[in-house]
Amino acid sequence: MGMLDLSTFSLVEVYLRLPPSPLKEVLVATADVLEVPFLYGFEFRTSVDLSTLPNPTKKDGKHVVVLQEAFYLEGREIWQFSLGRLDFKGINFNDTKKTLEQQWQLGDGRVQFVSLNRGFFIVKLKSQDDKNKIFEAESWMVDQQKLSLMEWYPSFDADRRRTSHATVWVKFPGLPMEFLIGKTLLGMAKSVGTPIVVDKRTLAHEYGYFASVLIDINFAEHDMDSIHVSVGGLDFWKSIDIPKKPKFCSKCNIVGHADSEYKHKHKNNNNSGQL
Repeated sequence: MGMLDLSTFSLVEVYLRLPPSPLKEVLVATADVLEVPFLYGFEFRTSVDLSTLPNPTKKDGKHVVVLQEAFYLEGREIWQFSLGRLDFKGINFNDTKKTLEQQWQLGDGRVQFVSLNRGFFIVKLKSQDDKNKIFEAESWMVDQQKLSLMEWYPSFDADRRRTSHATVWVKFPGLPMEFLIGKTLLGMAKSVGTPIVVDKRTLAHEYGYFASVLIDINFAEHDMDSIHVSVGGLDFWKSIDIPKKPKFCSKCNIVGHADSEYKHKHKNNNNSGQL
């Protein structure tokens, strides 16, 4: 029998071709360093028959794969009862998860939170009934912030989620103290956007030099630094302040980048051609 030339084989292929031996033990030790867990007796080796998978071709010098539609439909099926959300401000993801699990009381293993980028996460559910319970409720609150849900849809990409809306805390500085009640502040906030909640410290009168309200604002329509207030013989302009105003591009009409970044973003979007 001629000597086997191992120089053309990968580490995994060498392992497969070797009988039990000290060399095989060396390969396992090497796998530990290289973090290749499937060499450990192949305990983690895939059960999928790789010969049933499509072979790649090439297009313009780059590899191309045409997946079987059955694979795609199987993947979609997994997420059929899912919901998505965005735009909580200053809340830890794990704290959000714990709070919502306590409110929903769906039971062990019936909900999974999958974090994405740009503040999105997917709520993965087990049944249509669970989805209806959560989606059709009037509201769910986490640390005074309302959970905004949307239907999950195939090929959802958080990076390409285009919106001109953002939920931000808005300050109304220097208001008379008699204005610091929920209904009055929400009424004022409605002139800025869609009010969500008044800061609990404002309502508790812990301070009096400003009032803070969480508001969903359409920045494509928002162009103000003050509002006019009229009540009980009083008539005045009141300034507003958005401490953490998001970047907004007036050319794209979306939140996420500024006008000064428009050319760079526009070029990347046109050239990427990627999901």
